Amino acid sequence: MEYRENSHAVLTHLAGWGFAPEVQQRMGALVVVWGVFETNLETTLWALRNENVAGMWPSTERGDNSLGKWIDAWAEEAERLGPEAHEILKTAAKAAADLMEYRHTLMHGWVLPSPAIASFIRNPGWNGETRKRPSSDAHVDENLLDMALDAAWTLCRAVIATRSACDDA
Repeated sequence: MEYRENSHAVLTHLAGWGFAPEVQQRMGALVVVWGVFETNLETTLWALRNENVAGMWPSTERGDNSLGKWIDAWAEEAERLGPEAHEILKTAAKAAADLMEYRHTLMHGWVLPSPAIASFIRNPGWNGETRKRPSSDAHVDENLLDMALDAAWTLCRAVIATRSACDDA
């Protein structure tokens, strides 16, 4: 089982870069929970739009279907649920946009190892290049990842409750 030995060696190497096992575990959990949020957000948009997708290309597959657009649409289209729900979901969408940036930085950024607090930086202009998106950084430790996990799980519950509200007069 050479792959197990190799896997253990990678995990040990990451720990040396400042990613303790508890941090690695939370990063993995954040990836899973964020995926649950994304997939439920899509079906929630279908419900908000009264969209029957059977045999059709859903609206989420057409045009600019970036996740950021989906998050914006969640807030905008929740208007039909009433003013209080709309305000709550506008706030939730702002939190989702911030958490999306953090998650994207973790998943697509450069690793900056540190025994104190490992970090990632996304879209750096280290070589003088021009970037479409601004640079962002994400620090990772147990506390920050616990907050991110809590926020992601809350967003999952909010998006599922939004979808359920579309069916509940």
